[in-house]
Amino acid sequence: MKKFLKKLFLILFLVIMIFILIFHKRLLLCYGIAEKYISLQKNISSTKNLDIRVASNSMDYKNVVYKNTNGVPLTLDIYGPSKNIYKSSPVIVYVHGGSWAYGDKTIPDALSPVLDTFRSEGYTIISTSYELMRNKENFNKQICDVKDTIRWIYKNQSTYNLDTNEIGVLGVSSGAHLSLMAGYSNDKDFTDDPDLTAYSSKVKYLIDFSGPTDLGLLNTSNLNADLSRIFSSITNKSEIIDKFNPINYINSNTPKTLIIHSKADSIVPYKSSEELYSKCNESGVKAQLISLDSSAHDLSDISSDDIISMSKGLLSFIVLNSPL
Repeated sequence: MKKFLKKLFLILFLVIMIFILIFHKRLLLCYGIAEKYISLQKNISSTKNLDIRVASNSMDYKNVVYKNTNGVPLTLDIYGPSKNIYKSSPVIVYVHGGSWAYGDKTIPDALSPVLDTFRSEGYTIISTSYELMRNKENFNKQICDVKDTIRWIYKNQSTYNLDTNEIGVLGVSSGAHLSLMAGYSNDKDFTDDPDLTAYSSKVKYLIDFSGPTDLGLLNTSNLNADLSRIFSSITNKSEIIDKFNPINYINSNTPKTLIIHSKADSIVPYKSSEELYSKCNESGVKAQLISLDSSAHDLSDISSDDIISMSKGLLSFIVLNSPL
């Protein structure tokens, strides 16, 4: 009996120690993110406008060509882990916004604290580009580009020491729309580069910042000249809406999804995120909706309360989906 109790005590002790080690890592991760966001919050409170662009001077690989189709070389930037904690590194892919026609892969200032902290915890951040729309609609190609970025990660996992079982995708605005389409569609759908077709495009989770999940809700009546030409090129509106609405692709195998959207968004209706969240729940998909109260669509003039809500949600979601 004494031997049994000793063995039981030893097992319990080991379990408790393992739990403490895991929990301790997550506590340190949470603390690191909170510390960086407190610093960011102080900077925001001292200026009227938040510059959402930040210099990319700490990346390990810049402008890596991941494919070249349509005569347009597409590139990605790799921000490797600042600490080698894992045998192979978990990956967070960043997909920029810009109304499908503008923008680049520079990491926004509002997101850099959380991404920098995850780098210090062994993550690799990959910021990708996609072929911007010029004069006509080209959703299909852009979705292919995001999926081919993921396929490129699978193809090059050993070269860059990447863990393809731990890929998350974070998209902003139109980049969120493309990310959701890439993550929700079938593995072999939306192919472009023949050299990447054989590779998987599966991801573990998705983070949607103010993404248009129902194109039918977008107000296209007051667009600038560039966007007017693009949307005027659409002759089969109902077909385009049906084919390129992420909400239409949700099923029981859809990756876990975090949705972050401001109720004050005047560009993409908050209703689209409510619909996405409801559809995920109806389909048995694990989803979370974080509602911001006063931030603009591009996260400019973001309030202190919204920073707290956003950072807390990002922190808990990624940490709970991490291999820690």
